[in-house]
Amino acid sequence: MRSIRGVPLVAALSLTVWLVVVLALVHPTFVDVRVYRAEGRALLDGLGLYGPLAGISSVNTYPPFAALVFVPTAWVSLASVEAASVVVNLVLLVVVSRLSLRLVGGPVTASAALLLAAVALWSEPVTTTLLYGQVNLALLALVLWDATRPAESRLRGIGFGLAAAIKVTPALLVVYLLLTGRLRAAAVATATFAATLAVSALVDANATWAYWTRHLFDVSRMGRLENSVNQSVRGWLVRAHHARDLPPLELLPVLLVLVAGLACAVLAHRRLGDAWGLPAAAVTGLLVSPISWSHHWVWCVPILALLWCQAGAWVLPTLLVFWSHAVWLVPHGDAVELHLTAPELMGSGCYVVFGIGFLALSLFQLRAVASARAVPLSVADPPRVERRVGADA
Repeated sequence: MRSIRGVPLVAALSLTVWLVVVLALVHPTFVDVRVYRAEGRALLDGLGLYGPLAGISSVNTYPPFAALVFVPTAWVSLASVEAASVVVNLVLLVVVSRLSLRLVGGPVTASAALLLAAVALWSEPVTTTLLYGQVNLALLALVLWDATRPAESRLRGIGFGLAAAIKVTPALLVVYLLLTGRLRAAAVATATFAATLAVSALVDANATWAYWTRHLFDVSRMGRLENSVNQSVRGWLVRAHHARDLPPLELLPVLLVLVAGLACAVLAHRRLGDAWGLPAAAVTGLLVSPISWSHHWVWCVPILALLWCQAGAWVLPTLLVFWSHAVWLVPHGDAVELHLTAPELMGSGCYVVFGIGFLALSLFQLRAVASARAVPLSVADPPRVERRVGADA
């Protein structure tokens, strides 16, 4: 991924073709932009955040602090918000690509970032994020910005806390900070999250209390568990069980993935730093969340950067999983997912299989590094080890 002549032209061509294909054939719905705007309007008008929202059929599934962030979208026309969401997400894709390269020790150049962004644009999670007007890339940018701050920076943790305040799933990354011994960063993330909670309570105490005591645990508000684009372990189990209600024993795999995934993330951090540890923790969060829509898997961008720079043999399988858009080839809608055939069932969990495979690969990389250096798998100084790994790569 060294500087390549003509990369800006390649990136411009990729974007142009993408826009033509999307506008001519796909027609974006911007369904999530409409929800965000309705949330901001409800907060401005003093209406209930978790009841029916004006002009849309969906309900709010985000914490109250997110509605505060979305308030500016209610001040302008819907068309302006939709157009702005595309522009902002495209800029964020370049930012995420640059931060991903910095995280994994790759070349942090404009050419490399543009090239990665041009490739990542065609992945299903990124494309769907743009079509829906989702905030996934913004949250990813917050986390990556935070993770690539100097270790002594007092800002470490703020990005993690803000991401968790807008969408709850990144809260698992704060646990990752804690388990990897970065107590100050974990404390800053927790304090940041607590501050957003206090602000939310000041603005709308009833909504804040209702969300954190009731709506957060109501999985039905998020959508159909069995939906084929729900790429979580639980979603896959529901489809395999052919029923929305799983016996308690069948939820045990979710707990096992949580424990094993966090263990992988911590071990990877000890030898390989955040380049492997952070994506492993993020993938664990996606796997164990009750619902992880396919567009939540924008972590495929830093994972692609990581594999490109440090494990090239796995780039092609990653491209086949996320760039094929195969997740949409499985039947979905009207609970048809509860009656999938065996081949369809296997296809409906492609991101889940990839996620588990990535965790296994992180352990393989860990063993490979340990064997090459003939050192025991003990707690090492992450910054020192990370530099050595980068130099070897």
